[in-house]
Amino acid sequence: MKDTENRPPSRKRRKWGSVIVRRDADGNPASFQARYVNPLDPPKKVGRNFGLEYETEAYKWLDVEHYLVALHNKGIRQWVHPSQRGADTMPIFREYSKDYFDRYRKPDGSKLSGRSNRCNEIVLRRLNETFGDTPLDRITRQMVDEWYVNARDELTAWTFEQAARTLKRVMLAAATEQADGTPPLIPASPCRYRVIKPQSKRRDQPPVTADEINRLATLFPDYQRLALWLSLLVGGLRLGEVCVLQLRDIDLENLQLHVRHSVNRGLDDRGKYRLCEPKTKSSKRVVPIPKPLAPLIEAHISRFCKDRKPDTMLFHSILDDWLLPPTTIGRTFRMAREKIGRSDITFHSLRATHATMLVLEGGTMRETMDDLGHTSLTVAVDSYQRIVREHHRGTVELLAYRYMPSNRDPHGHRSEGTPDRQAPQRGGQTQEDPTGKELTTHTKKPEPVNTGTPVYRDTEKPK
Repeated sequence: MKDTENRPPSRKRRKWGSVIVRRDADGNPASFQARYVNPLDPPKKVGRNFGLEYETEAYKWLDVEHYLVALHNKGIRQWVHPSQRGADTMPIFREYSKDYFDRYRKPDGSKLSGRSNRCNEIVLRRLNETFGDTPLDRITRQMVDEWYVNARDELTAWTFEQAARTLKRVMLAAATEQADGTPPLIPASPCRYRVIKPQSKRRDQPPVTADEINRLATLFPDYQRLALWLSLLVGGLRLGEVCVLQLRDIDLENLQLHVRHSVNRGLDDRGKYRLCEPKTKSSKRVVPIPKPLAPLIEAHISRFCKDRKPDTMLFHSILDDWLLPPTTIGRTFRMAREKIGRSDITFHSLRATHATMLVLEGGTMRETMDDLGHTSLTVAVDSYQRIVREHHRGTVELLAYRYMPSNRDPHGHRSEGTPDRQAPQRGGQTQEDPTGKELTTHTKKPEPVNTGTPVYRDTEKPK
């Protein structure tokens, strides 16, 4: 049955030009688009978008354009594309920025996620307070610079970075050839500033320790507890990746977990939670399940999964058999972290802890990136590697212990009559340490540093 309530009132078909209804992803009317054939390039069309409340203005604009084209055809006045005329026909920032993101497609041709669309709406709402009703060619560099100075002081670092990046992105798009092939709307972008990503406050955040994760686990309900261990020990799973796990994704025979989906709430980020593609292509991955965790997974499935169908959710809502909303686990985590005195951490901190401790336990950066589903070394290091001060200090001391010549005292003074000894070379050569004992460089391993994170073995299981 057709949706007659959302259908705009029909008008008599025009002989010149047309006004069509543009619809959103759900099929609801979103705007009107008035358009006509370009008199200088007939295969192309000239158009302009209007809000649903401005249908009359769309037809008025079309009438004016018809008159200008008629003058051109009669040789009275040369027709000029609307984008190259005065400010009266120049689109305002509010209209152009909305149309830009409505048309935007990712490199793979897909639309932005609902969460991205909602974030863009919030940022544009802030920018529209200053630039919304200003024609694009009236936005000057001075106007942008004044906004930049004020916004930097008024907004938080991350909000300011997003707003500055979005403004620069929209104005740069206006200064390049448009999607419909028409010339640029403005000669150059007025945004000459450099967007600098602020440093995350979590960079120096200590990893979650074994004691803290066990205390968190005791504060979690039984049917949510496994989510903590999966994120911490199995591929540093994101919260969305944990919530959409199905039985088909768990391979206990080969001790592997398949990450196939994530979760979202549709294009407007306001609908029911549903399965979706992971964040990036590299997020689809296969990660190892540690042996001590297998019994916990088996017990969870036996206790909370009613059937053994492949599409059965590993975590499901207590109200139905559908997936457990990420907000439910997030709310539980926030209450638990306050009780253990770690208000600085989030569920995502478990992912960062996994990346950090995997390297400290001997994992390579390639293994860490594969576990996290990253292709960028910069992101893996800057965003997820945490600094463990004790481990850093122990490593520096060990380096000095191995390379400091034995003929120097702890203060670095050289003893007379004793030749310098060289640093150890490959091939099993030995050197004397300051205590007089020989140290074989390729067989001697440093003593592990206690970082507070458990070293799990086949005989040990997390609580």
